[in-house]
Amino acid sequence: NVGQRWGRVIIPCEETGGLSVDVVDLIDLAGPRHSHPGGEVCMVMPITPEAQFDGTSRGWCVFEPGSAHNPTVTNGEALILYMLPDGKIDFTDKK
Repeated sequence: NVGQRWGRVIIPCEETGGLSVDVVDLIDLAGPRHSHPGGEVCMVMPITPEAQFDGTSRGWCVFEPGSAHNPTVTNGEALILYMLPDGKIDFTDKK
């Protein structure tokens, strides 16, 4: 997809406490809607100084278990490193 690159860099394992580690690069884009069965912890790293991920300009944001969203970067480009318990994420086509 234009404006989106994604990859799983670490699969869930004992060394990570069962967390997967993924990285996504988003440029002014709302990504696919998904939910977090076990929650999600994100580290936001703006490439464009004004870029925001779901309203966070840089640093950490946490989504509780069962939460859902369309991951959205506005005002430029940002890298988001995110961790998922057991690597679980549920994608849906609902807006």
